[in-house]
Parts: sequence; structure tokens; C-alpha cells
Amino acid sequence: MRRVAALCLTLMLTACSGGSPDPAPPSEGPQAGSHCADAADRGKRVGFATPAGTRLAGVELGTGSKGIVLAHQNGSNLCEWLPFGQRLATLGYRVLAFDFGGDGDSGPHQGDDRLDDDVVAAATHLRTSGVADVVLMGASKGAAASLAAAVTLTPKPVAVVSLSAPVVFGGVSAEDAVPRLASPALFLAAENDHPFADAAQQFDAAAPKAVPHQVFIAIGAEHGTGLLAGGQATKVTELIEAFLKQHAPA
Repeated sequence: MRRVAALCLTLMLTACSGGSPDPAPPSEGPQAGSHCADAADRGKRVGFATPAGTRLAGVELGTGSKGIVLAHQNGSNLCEWLPFGQRLATLGYRVLAFDFGGDGDSGPHQGDDRLDDDVVAAATHLRTSGVADVVLMGASKGAAASLAAAVTLTPKPVAVVSLSAPVVFGGVSAEDAVPRLASPALFLAAENDHPFADAAQQFDAAAPKAVPHQVFIAIGAEHGTGLLAGGQATKVTELIEAFLKQHAPA
């Protein structure tokens, strides 16, 4: 089992300091959401770290005891999730959109950290700050990382939502993780977004029969969070919200 440890909270990008109060925010350096400051200002900028020391930046939205981790796709950052994150917050969820190590305002990966370690760290940050149940939701590489994290995170997430997950990304195998899922899963992709549509159907077939799961292949070629703004955005949004209401009601 991959390591999961309680993480120290920080308000900005600082290293953990066991037992000490949160340090003051640094006066210089990047802040979470610097690429979309206006949108990020609507939430709370936070920093946290993996056990290996990778410093991650995030923006929290909303309140409540149900939390949702939003993991971005390749070549992007947390900003892509903030519009939908705001919607989820209005539904009663506490949302954390974060930058992967080496992306956006997060520091580079340390030690043997992988993408799924970042997702576990984000979920642990929510739990150590008062969230009881966590949903993992990711786009593309973030979806692969979320699926892999779902089988190592303890306690398990109450649900996983995958938008256009690849089979493997950056040494993280969603293909290996899906047959071991113990959490309800929703697999989404667009029919002309290859090979991701095939991967979504493969995941649906491989997921354990005893675990609730479903797949939806949208018309079009949108990828990742593009599914939330494409021709079937309304349908995709309704499916996600219905899935959350069933398995992780706010």
C-alpha cells in the first residue's frame, strides 16, 4: 500500500512543521491560482505537502463535511476546474482544486512522488481540515491519478469521477487500479476523443461488478474538462450531479 500520512496544513506553499502553528503567509512567491487570480480570490488559497515534501498549491471553495478533490489535466493547472468547482460549492460541497507537482504554483515533485501521491495529499488535506467523506474527480491525467489514488487512499473515497482518463499516464496506471476499485465510479469521455473513449469503456468493463459504476460516452470530441463546456455539457453536468447525489449527497 502506498504511503498515506496526516499532513500539516499551511496557508501558503510552506513545508510542514510538526506541532507548530500555521506559519504566516510568505510576502513573496507564487500564490495558488495566480493564473486566474480573479476566480481564485473567490475561494481560500491553501498550501499543503506530500509526505515526501512536494509542496502543493490549492484553492478551496465552499464548506461542508463532504469534500471533492479536483485534479487537472496535462499542461494545465487548477484554474480549469474553478468554474465547475464554484458550481459544486453552491451545491453544498467543500471543493479543493489543486496544482500537481511541477504545474501551476506547486513545487516540483520530491523523492519518488507520483501524480497519485498528489491526489492522496489533497484528499488528506481536506480530511485533516474537517471533511468526513471525500470524492476524487479528475480530468485526463488527473483522472488517471484519481483512479490510482482511489485504491490507496485510506479511508477509501466515497466516489470517483473520471473525465477522459488515459489507461496510463506518467507511470500511473489507471488500468491496473480500476479492477481493484472499492468506490463507486463514473467514467466519462467523448466518442471522437481517441483513445480515451475506448479507455472509458474498458474501465467500465473492468470495474468490480459488486461496486456501482457507469459509463457515458458523449457526442463530440471534447477532452477532460472540455466535456463540461461542449455540446453535451448539460447532460454531463447532470450525470455528475446525479452521481454525487446518489453516492455522496451534500
